Amino acid sequence: MAHKIERGVVEKTGDELIQQMIGDILIGLKAKMVRPVMDGNAKITSRLEEFETGNQIRSAEILKQLERLEGEVQKLPLVILTAIRDAINQAGGGDQDEH
Repeated sequence: MAHKIERGVVEKTGDELIQQMIGDILIGLKAKMVRPVMDGNAKITSRLEEFETGNQIRSAEILKQLERLEGEVQKLPLVILTAIRDAINQAGGGDQDEH
């Protein structure tokens, strides 16, 4: 009977030791393999967010410049027509106020 009790204690102690070892292995795997990947992913995510923010700022600047350019282009026909009128008036010796 003492042999059965001793064997049960050894088996229980062996199971606990195995569970402890498996736990240690999992902790080591997490520290050596999972954590570096997660840290790398966090760095990549941070850099992508910075890149996206920079792109949004540059896009907004480009849109402002395009709007300004559009305004200038819309004025261009008037400028050209005015220049043609002035050139004709100067060539013909006419009065610029006459229409």
